[in-house]
Amino acid sequence: MRRTLDRFRAVPAVVLVAAWLTACSTPPAAAPAPTSPSGAAAAPTAPGGGATGTPIKIGYEADANGTSAPIAAGMHIGTDLAVQQINAAGGINGHPIQVVYVDPQSDPTQASQMATQLIQNDKVDVLMGAVLSSECLVVQQLVAKLQVVYLPTFGCAAEEFSSQFCNRYSFRFEPVGRQTLGPLVDYIVKNYGKNWAMMYSDYAYGQSQLKAYTDALGALGAQITLPIPVPQNEPNLAPYVTKIPTDGSVNGVIINGLGAGDLTRVSLALGQYGIAPKIQVIGNSGRDVYGGSYPDFLKGSVAAPQPYISGQPPNNPYGEAYDKAFTDMAQKEPDWANIFGGADKALPFEAYYQYSAMTALKTAMISAKFTGRADTEALIGALEKINIPLGPDAPGGAISMNPQDHQGAQTEYVYRVAGPQEEEILATIPADQIPKFNSCHV
Repeated sequence: MRRTLDRFRAVPAVVLVAAWLTACSTPPAAAPAPTSPSGAAAAPTAPGGGATGTPIKIGYEADANGTSAPIAAGMHIGTDLAVQQINAAGGINGHPIQVVYVDPQSDPTQASQMATQLIQNDKVDVLMGAVLSSECLVVQQLVAKLQVVYLPTFGCAAEEFSSQFCNRYSFRFEPVGRQTLGPLVDYIVKNYGKNWAMMYSDYAYGQSQLKAYTDALGALGAQITLPIPVPQNEPNLAPYVTKIPTDGSVNGVIINGLGAGDLTRVSLALGQYGIAPKIQVIGNSGRDVYGGSYPDFLKGSVAAPQPYISGQPPNNPYGEAYDKAFTDMAQKEPDWANIFGGADKALPFEAYYQYSAMTALKTAMISAKFTGRADTEALIGALEKINIPLGPDAPGGAISMNPQDHQGAQTEYVYRVAGPQEEEILATIPADQIPKFNSCHV
């Protein structure tokens, strides 16, 4: 989910892809920050509001390398916004939140090592973040041994996190896999047909998404007739994109189960090789990755469900307040906002999962009277009971948690690209209608 239309008209797609990857290949050069004993950067604590107690420390794995850079930007902006608001309002029962960021470079080994350092050396009270499913699944098993609460905030979208490997200490508020597919699959089968090609990354996340789509389509008598696995970060997409037939033998192509950068590159390649205008596209990124305006060739494409669309639901003052606060924070953190092309190109939904994960954690901490790791059991109990209605802490829609497998749900929006800066909402799925896995018991 991430870049203006004039650029797309003037520059070939392949050049845009190269430029986007170059811009995202190196983490932004941030100003020197306080460091923890393990060398991790600590986020400054917002003053005021009476938060004068001992800080509650959160260790945050924000992968800022390569194609994960936009996700890291969302992690920093969304999380820092929530933390600023929490601390300004008095913190957690008078205790300010302090965030310690590290960058595991999308490496599961580093993710595990850094998580261990954050817990044992930096003495963080809660662990958050990590992007790739391979990272999150490793960290998930680690926290069960070290008995620290862990919340991935974006990415980590393999169903197995909640459907197979769930444990007492791990919670995920981002709906994934079949949770987001029901209304989308129902819509595309009814409106376009039953035979689909699908491009996905050939690793754990992509494979889990292929299975989720296969199961959801199969329930409606539809199928993936042409699976197209793509090696992760494959530089040459031509051999894969050009496999998609445009002769009517498939009703469209699903692009899902791809890493953030790969999804953008694939959607651009569909235009570059003339596929997108000839075939229905399902699963493209939001307009932020295209400079704030969708390219012409994606008009009519149907995007993957999103938890936040500005202006939805209509007349939503909480969404308007979040939009403004997000823009203000993006302007305060230009190094991260520049990954999206500047604060004026960064769009609020890019950081929404990260923001809402932190507000949900705040709600649970306040309920549990959390002051540090000694209160972990109380925090677990409070997280299991999370049920936040539309409001300041959930400006996109309700947020809830399933206590059985620690998999959350949020209101989701399915939409179609209607113009360069227009989204047409096709379906709204309330949090209480998001399907549950219920196949794993903590």
